[in-house]
Amino acid sequence: GGAAAEQGTLFEKLDADKSGAISREEFVSCPLVRDGAGRVQHQDLCADPGAALSVEEKHRLFDTIDVDKMGAVTRKKLNRFATPDGFAPIRF
Repeated sequence: GGAAAEQGTLFEKLDADKSGAISREEFVSCPLVRDGAGRVQHQDLCADPGAALSVEEKHRLFDTIDVDKMGAVTRKKLNRFATPDGFAPIRF
């Protein structure tokens, strides 16, 4: 994928300030929803958006992904839990 193919992936949607890492503030402010299969996705990338995640759920999901507790999620960290369009079904 070149730069064009990367546009509009989950990471780009979550990294609002394009710093290369997703802060807790960025993550919690994103419109994350569950799709029909129960996977968490960004609202803009979801064909069948269901219930939105609560702020508390978003904090728990962020804590799950931020494995080293640095307070930021890099693309590498996100890729352990997500595909370009949404999160894998994980417990958080």
